[in-house]
Amino acid sequence: MVWAQRRKLSYMMGLLTFLLVVAFAIFRSTTNVVPTCFDNKKNGGESGVDCGGSCLQYCPNELSDPKVRWSRSFEISPGVVHSIAYIEHSYPASSARFARYIFKLYDEKNSLIVEKEGVTYLGPMGRSAIVENLVQTGNSKVALTRFSFLPPILWEKSDPTFSQVVIKTDRNILEAFEGGLRLTATLENKSTLSVENIDVVAILYDENDNAITMSKILLPNIGGLSNQTVYFTWPDKIDPKTVRTIEIIPRINPFKSSEI
Repeated sequence: MVWAQRRKLSYMMGLLTFLLVVAFAIFRSTTNVVPTCFDNKKNGGESGVDCGGSCLQYCPNELSDPKVRWSRSFEISPGVVHSIAYIEHSYPASSARFARYIFKLYDEKNSLIVEKEGVTYLGPMGRSAIVENLVQTGNSKVALTRFSFLPPILWEKSDPTFSQVVIKTDRNILEAFEGGLRLTATLENKSTLSVENIDVVAILYDENDNAITMSKILLPNIGGLSNQTVYFTWPDKIDPKTVRTIEIIPRINPFKSSEI
């Protein structure tokens, strides 16, 4: 009899212990969760599910798309154009690894000629230029170029090191030569960091601030506290006297630069 009571008591104690463990586990899971930003749950001060707060990635509704100031296409040969969109991004501490976009080119009757989709990166606050080279237009003439981003743009918090990189234009020399126009520009890296894979866009404007033409090159590398000379050429005959303003836009990928 005593043995049976002991066994019953032991069984009840074991059951009680099990229930306490289960209750404690449930309590821990609902009141003391360690945020991971990868657990498909909104916790740890996150603004949304695995985004905002302490997470690297911003939530989709926290930041708006960059503003598209203008977009245009320039014919480089019959049936071939370069298309460009001039954008401004107003958030200083955010970048995007992948931003999908689309160019839509129309003729003078507002009929769609061609669509061109692409993917680019977006750095922190500032002006930028997205270029789609060698767009085929057939026998149609482009009268209107429209550009837009395709949602969603997944913004991330920028590496603070990136804010130290400052690349400015030191000197610009525009001159005509046999066969076209040439622009010589000197880029100056004012930071101590070496930067790789820089897209450099040159835009020429007339006296009314209308873009006349543009060109893009890829600069493989520019060392810290150093200068680099770059060249842009246009085969068409553009009178240098019609050019009133030259804008050079270096685009640095914050996710691929060597020391960032």
